[in-house]
Amino acid sequence: MRRVTRVVRDVDVWSVFKVGLVFHLVLFIVSMIAVSLLWSVANSTGTIDNVENFFESFGWESFTFDGSALFGNFFAFGLLSAILGTGLWVVAAVMFNLITELVGGVRVTVLEEEVVLSPSRD
Repeated sequence: MRRVTRVVRDVDVWSVFKVGLVFHLVLFIVSMIAVSLLWSVANSTGTIDNVENFFESFGWESFTFDGSALFGNFFAFGLLSAILGTGLWVVAAVMFNLITELVGGVRVTVLEEEVVLSPSRD
């Protein structure tokens, strides 16, 4: 086993953008599917009606959840969050590159192992 020190001086901003965009879009799609499944389960079990009746018992004359409006707002918020999250990753990569220009990079020590393959016995 051999110890080797490497220095990370630059992060490719374009690759950070691509990875961040795919990551945040996948997170957005998964959360949209989860919210729609939770909404359908809550609606089919009557939980939505129970919550509406609970709020009406406090004095509201009519309280209803508009599922399409909630889902549309969640969609817009999720899409905006994906765009802003990706932008934050890009800004962080640019900041990392600027800071490593000043201090010389980040030193990382890795261990290299030699892999010995045994001859196959037929």
